[in-house]
Amino acid sequence: MPVAMEFTGRIETIRQNATLMRQLLQDQQVVVCFGQRSLLAFFLAGHLERDQVAGAFTTADEALACLTAMPVTMLICSDQLEQGCGLELVLTAKKRYPTLRTLLLLTRPQRAARLRAVIECGCDGLLLDATIGMGAAISTVQTVAQGGTVVDREIVNMLRDASRRSQVHDHLQTLSSREREVLTLLARGEDNSAIARHLVISVETVRSHVKHLLLKLGARGRTHAAVLALEGGLVDWPAAPGCR
Repeated sequence: MPVAMEFTGRIETIRQNATLMRQLLQDQQVVVCFGQRSLLAFFLAGHLERDQVAGAFTTADEALACLTAMPVTMLICSDQLEQGCGLELVLTAKKRYPTLRTLLLLTRPQRAARLRAVIECGCDGLLLDATIGMGAAISTVQTVAQGGTVVDREIVNMLRDASRRSQVHDHLQTLSSREREVLTLLARGEDNSAIARHLVISVETVRSHVKHLLLKLGARGRTHAAVLALEGGLVDWPAAPGCR
């Protein structure tokens, strides 16, 4: 759920940032491609002068056609478009025009593998759309326009989390079916005696399974193993009070 934010006191800052954005992009010819028409209108009205806009579109094909037809120095697009995909648009644009500066706005969660592909293709900036109008967008556009590369901190954290989950998942695949059963019950808070009763095996056998699965997972103890089981998706995270 989005965090509530009071914008009334930020109006002057947003206006100042919009003016600064126009100044930063004064030497650029920009193609803007957003799936949300309201966001496109807001960005064009507040952040760019008319002579800075090479084209403004809501579909990937229109944006690519403009890149082909006229000199463009920067592409700013969102991941979700009315037609096509912003991530694929960036991948195609960077392949055709390697020197083109590209800034991709994320409006919804994306698979980590797709984000890594966009970064590896040379996308110059990845930014959450919620920061448009805020200071983070200014610093990102400035860096991208000057030839640098920026990835939003939250996106970096998301990629790290995805990498960790992937590693945990790989470790879980090394467990035997019985070890996975033991770990599932362990992660649900069962002690060795309860696990033994549930699986109809001896407590000593449970201890042996726990010892082996801890070694395979590189876990420091039962609690750490339970956390890894949760992160790897073997069991679900417990719901917060009031959640269903």
